Amino acid sequence: MSVNLVTDIDWPKNDLLIPAEWFGVQVPAGLSSFDVRSPNYVDVIGMGNLSRTGSSARVGAGGQLGTVNGMVTSDIQVKFDNPRTQWRCTPLGGPTATQGPGQFVFQGGKVTLGLQLGIYVLDLNKPNLDDDLSVKIFAEVYSHELLHVLDEIDIVTNWLLPRVNQEPTISNYLTQAKPYVYGNQSQTLMQIETEFRTYIANTIQTEVHNVWAVEANRRQGIRDAPAEYKKVQDRIDALRSRQINR
Repeated sequence: MSVNLVTDIDWPKNDLLIPAEWFGVQVPAGLSSFDVRSPNYVDVIGMGNLSRTGSSARVGAGGQLGTVNGMVTSDIQVKFDNPRTQWRCTPLGGPTATQGPGQFVFQGGKVTLGLQLGIYVLDLNKPNLDDDLSVKIFAEVYSHELLHVLDEIDIVTNWLLPRVNQEPTISNYLTQAKPYVYGNQSQTLMQIETEFRTYIANTIQTEVHNVWAVEANRRQGIRDAPAEYKKVQDRIDALRSRQINR
């Protein structure tokens, strides 16, 4: 049997959709209405906390300029469909052996690379439908964040699978189903099987995460390059000035 690597997109903290046309939000080509999610509104402290969550946080609008108007967070998790049956263990001490080491061979089946997304907007930019300038400010911020969403979804659905298939653990032990010897004689096979399932899942998780994170950070750097985001920030500042001085 061969491995079936599949991808999945999930929004665990953004269940609701918003109608982009209500706010003049520009939805980039490649995204559907399903990807336009009602954001979580957070204050400056909350936004700062999000930006310190580690490499899985993608600092969005203004991240390079000191003013974080919005943010897309992302994380990727590898999940075996049924790890107990997807790995066959043969004791190297013989068919009746109860001690290790054991030889593990992948039996095939589905392995999911699941992308979890979150979208946040600074509460100062929350739209008021009775204030056209407020709505326009929100549209500027949110439209920029959707570019990050586009990049994240494109990476996982179009870019990632051919790359992770070249990673050594995935290529050798999932795609080619080479045997993997694990454990020692002081361990029972039951201990080894439990330990191995955790070990191999963590190893593959690390491989996938590292490949994904490098590309996600590269694309984020392009979107939020100071010269590029300054164009967005200038439009926001002009709208904010009109809002204050009217």
